[in-house]
Amino acid sequence: MEGEERIYLEGKVEDVMTWNPVFVRQDDDLQKLVEMFRTYKFHGLPVIDDHGRLVGVVRDTDVISIFARRDPASRVYRRVEDIMHRPPPTIHLKDSVQSAILKMFADQTRILVVMDEEDKMVGVVTRIDLIRGIRFRHPDEGERAED
Repeated sequence: MEGEERIYLEGKVEDVMTWNPVFVRQDDDLQKLVEMFRTYKFHGLPVIDDHGRLVGVVRDTDVISIFARRDPASRVYRRVEDIMHRPPPTIHLKDSVQSAILKMFADQTRILVVMDEEDKMVGVVTRIDLIRGIRFRHPDEGERAED
């Protein structure tokens, strides 16, 4: 309708992301992982190796899906590396919020690991974070200039 505010996206990943993310190590046991999900209530966590390098992402659905399989979990899955996703879905901190949304849906994930110019992990961005990039504008305001 005429005169209604219009919805649009604004900003870069760095404007909406969570800096210095909580992470797990690939050799952590599943008990520690479950406790972290309970404590932080995240849908996913970056996974690093012994050298601090990003090697994967583990999601709450990865833990739950263990029980959808026939093999008893205790015999097959012991460590984070047994259920994590490789390679991890990543995005650059200077990419647009729109790019992050498109990548998230293309990768069918709720979390993207944010990388800097040197390909080092600096944060994560989730679907809830991306909602921070949504703005509303009255049609009379015209187009806003990028900051």
